[in-house]
Amino acid sequence: MAKYRLIALLISALPIAIASNIDPVHARDVSPCASIGHQGNVEKTAKDCVEPRGTKAALGEGQALGLPEGALKKLSVPEPITRVHRFAYRLLRPQNPSGETMILLHGSGGDETSLFKLASSVAPHATLFGVSGRVTQKGIKRWYARITATEFDQNDIRKEAQAFADFLKDRMAAEKLDLNRAVFIGYSNGANLIAAMALLDPNLIHRAVLLRAMPVLHAAPEVDLRRSRFLCVAGQKDKIYAPFAPALEELLRDRGANVDSLTIAAGHLLGKEDVQVVSEWLSAGSAVAARGRQQQ
Repeated sequence: MAKYRLIALLISALPIAIASNIDPVHARDVSPCASIGHQGNVEKTAKDCVEPRGTKAALGEGQALGLPEGALKKLSVPEPITRVHRFAYRLLRPQNPSGETMILLHGSGGDETSLFKLASSVAPHATLFGVSGRVTQKGIKRWYARITATEFDQNDIRKEAQAFADFLKDRMAAEKLDLNRAVFIGYSNGANLIAAMALLDPNLIHRAVLLRAMPVLHAAPEVDLRRSRFLCVAGQKDKIYAPFAPALEELLRDRGANVDSLTIAAGHLLGKEDVQVVSEWLSAGSAVAARGRQQQ
């Protein structure tokens, strides 16, 4: 009985933890489209973006709630989920497109617009393609079902990765967008799916930014990722995800990927330093690509 009382106490404490542990500045930094309306060359359709309906939309995985370390891991009973049939998405084209597309995958509790502000800051001339996960678990939108904060349904990861890859290929072709020139940007739960997709379908993802990510596949396939480049950005104060970051980086490097890794003075939430490091990484990659085209 004591065990069940502890679980009930933890669950009832979640709203209090959410309200008391969010930095308002960082929450604004990751809110969808807070000032995107006329930023750069993004079309007026961006004004349709909405702010999060609650603080959870600015969060990634649950450790931002401030519970004692390891507490959420004890909630090992799978939570009920609902799943929609189609992926919701939002496509924003700039007035002067660069030819690149930013494919944006939100963290837990976000939606298809959650990374628009960050993406428009780091790549103002790119087409923004934000997609929302199909799974909702206890009212929180996710990319796949979770068991605990760091343990995930392995079958569901593979099922959703395949469904998203199929959707993405069809939608990119229909919109006449070049998947080979796309950059994937994922935050937390969305970044985890990107890494899993790269391992499950090695020809799909060539460049990706993984913000606050961890490895989620128990048996990662032995694939060739020599054509893929990743930027992994961990938060030094991120108590749950940061300890797993080196394992993900090693996993990708072992399969031949070019991996740049950074740990910044931050927690799980995103902020201005993330914008800076992602922007610099993308600029450096574009310069290398331009030199390569000139030499051909």
